[in-house]
Amino acid sequence: MNNSPVIIYVPAGAGIYVPPTGGVQIIGSGRAAPGDEPLLTARLILDPEDDAPPGPVPEPRWDAKADRRGAQVSAVAPARRKQEEALPDLTVPPEIQDLAERAAKAWDMKVGSWTVAATKPEKGWGAIWRIETNRGPRALKLLHRPFERNLFSIGAQDYLVRRKARVAPLVPTRDGKLYTVVDGRMFIVAEWIQGLRQAPKDTVDGAALLCSGLAEFHRRSLGYRPPSGAAPSSRLHRWPRVYRKLRTKLDWFEHLARAYREMPASPLLLEVLPRFKAQADEAIRMLEASAYRKLAARGEEAWGLAHQDYGWSNGQVGPDGKVWIIDLDGVAFDLAFRDLRKLITGTMDDRGDWDLTWMKAMIRAYHEVHPIEPEAMQVMLIDMYLPNEFYKLVKDVLYDPNLLDATMVQALQRLLITDERKQQALRELGLRRRG
Repeated sequence: MNNSPVIIYVPAGAGIYVPPTGGVQIIGSGRAAPGDEPLLTARLILDPEDDAPPGPVPEPRWDAKADRRGAQVSAVAPARRKQEEALPDLTVPPEIQDLAERAAKAWDMKVGSWTVAATKPEKGWGAIWRIETNRGPRALKLLHRPFERNLFSIGAQDYLVRRKARVAPLVPTRDGKLYTVVDGRMFIVAEWIQGLRQAPKDTVDGAALLCSGLAEFHRRSLGYRPPSGAAPSSRLHRWPRVYRKLRTKLDWFEHLARAYREMPASPLLLEVLPRFKAQADEAIRMLEASAYRKLAARGEEAWGLAHQDYGWSNGQVGPDGKVWIIDLDGVAFDLAFRDLRKLITGTMDDRGDWDLTWMKAMIRAYHEVHPIEPEAMQVMLIDMYLPNEFYKLVKDVLYDPNLLDATMVQALQRLLITDERKQQALRELGLRRRG
């Protein structure tokens, strides 16, 4: 969980609503147009969220064409999009590489070469290396979460291996531990699974394969008990709170759009917000009236682990045609079918068509391996009904209002069309609306 405050910069006097969990600080003068008085800039500090986008907020720049209301426009938005679309930077600082090489000495192996496979520089430096050793290829991973939280995920991975799940086995150190610590940083080593490939994204069979692999993962995670000293991670009872926080942020979007009315997407955002606020309100009511609390009351061992970040990258097809699941450091107790919901809605949103044939095939593939009872299905459909796609599209404007540009206008227009298809698909899947 990211405990850093979320900070956005807004013009002083912009009339931004500050929620009870937030605060405002005046941080100094902004750059004014020639001949004008300097502008004060306010810093709005929001309640930290697990799903808040990482990274610092860029310093706003003054545009001489902006009016005296303090509209601040920068070139950050296109540069940021270009960066996001580029290939990830698979380099690590020398000091991180040095830590990894020192950590590797805790294992009974000789390392011949190092290849950076993934990095997480925005999360306090996490990284994965493929290392070639005298005992075959292995993965060495620098974990970025707190120590006790890492113990939870390490214990989960070891439990899943013992339960014959298709996850990479952890390699014990020379002294029999599943991790080592160097200068306060935690490392693990796992076997490198050879021949993994992404499931085909252009066929429903590929999507169904991912769902069946996910179901097996969930089924084999049942009964997990964290090891001594681990900090249990559970989202099992947090659904109502997550729904309410999403609803609160929709109000933040409105206040921001009103403060930046001159931005191209602000008028359309203000026009569509009532629709998605109503959906969020209805989802909250449906969740409270559903079997959610009864299901959650069964407890964490009864539901097992959710991956929390499962998708086409973290579910990979092995040479045997079966799905292997990787990157387990974010696992948590939850109503595990939420992973399935995220996979379905993410896939449909990417496709832009909410294809009922695909959705049914994905649910059926999961159900055949790990059955979903009717009450649980209703809760999952309610979770689909929540305007997750709208929130995901718009949330970064809290960091950078310059994202309310022409590209956002096009994205909102597309979302409105796909949302109609989504609502029809949910009705056909059996979502029972209140009233």
